[in-house]
Amino acid sequence: MVRLVLPLLAVLGSFSLPPVAALAASFDCAKAATPFEHAICDDADLSAADERLAKTYATAIGGLSEVAVEELRTDQREWLDYAQRACTRDAEPLTRGSYDERGIYCLSDLFNSRSRVLETSRMIEGIRVYPSARYAALPDPYEADNPDSNWPVAQHELALVQIDGDDGFAKNFNALVRAEGEVIAGGFGEQGGPETMAEDPSSDSTNSIAIDEISGNRLSLAVNTYWYGHGAAHGNYTISYQHFLKDEGRWLEAGDIFAGKGWQKKLLNLVTEAAEAEHGDALWPDSLGDLTDVVTDPTRWDLSDPYGLVVQFQPYEISAYAYGAPTARVSWEALAPILAETADKYRYGY
Repeated sequence: MVRLVLPLLAVLGSFSLPPVAALAASFDCAKAATPFEHAICDDADLSAADERLAKTYATAIGGLSEVAVEELRTDQREWLDYAQRACTRDAEPLTRGSYDERGIYCLSDLFNSRSRVLETSRMIEGIRVYPSARYAALPDPYEADNPDSNWPVAQHELALVQIDGDDGFAKNFNALVRAEGEVIAGGFGEQGGPETMAEDPSSDSTNSIAIDEISGNRLSLAVNTYWYGHGAAHGNYTISYQHFLKDEGRWLEAGDIFAGKGWQKKLLNLVTEAAEAEHGDALWPDSLGDLTDVVTDPTRWDLSDPYGLVVQFQPYEISAYAYGAPTARVSWEALAPILAETADKYRYGY
């Protein structure tokens, strides 16, 4: 039976165990010593999640440079520490007893979540990318006196795509993505929380920046945030984009696509018409009237549709939460009068 925890800890030098080669394919559950290790051995779903993660990690580091491999190893150490803390009642590793049903389910979820992050390590359009992740587990002081709490520990996860390379565009890309990660990690501070979500003990957050599309000179990234305040009726989330221009070493700007006097107002009118046609009565009355800054923001633009510009709205922005995060699509033909001379260059990534 393939296992992650003991082999991985041996690889990372955390245990004094037999050589890695002897443990690379499996480990003897008779040697399990901690509640964390026993949980992996004793629960079928968690065991399967562990096996998946072991294989995923081995695949993720394949073909990476030594620098990138070391970064993934460091991330895996941090994740392992996080996993042993995030599913307990006090954000400390369990040293005796056993995990309850909630804890086992929590561990399975964390193992599978980590696998999904590592599965983004791949080659795409000739570019080798891998994830850089950060994790934090904090005890929720408001839940400490409730032994039946479903949210005793705040869980925070952030995963950022990075390029394995030392040329100029890779360095620029990686630095910009890391800076954007700092922004989205504090994206809900305006709602009364701390500056960064990793300092918030009363919510869970899962934020990511991943490759969405590569079109020549343009690398488009999907930026997803999710935040759940403990005990809230539902979580909040956002969907946005960043478009990196390799040759220029910067994010796409609005002026790269649109130009001309009053293009902002014209774009708003076209997007308004499209949204009303697509969503009708689901829209809040007059919700589109003051959204010029939204529709002219390149982080709201999905450029993957060859037939039109797709503008992304967030939950609550133009409709009820239950309606989701609606989009509006405007054909490039309709946009032709306000397109800049460079629009096709950046759309198609010349």
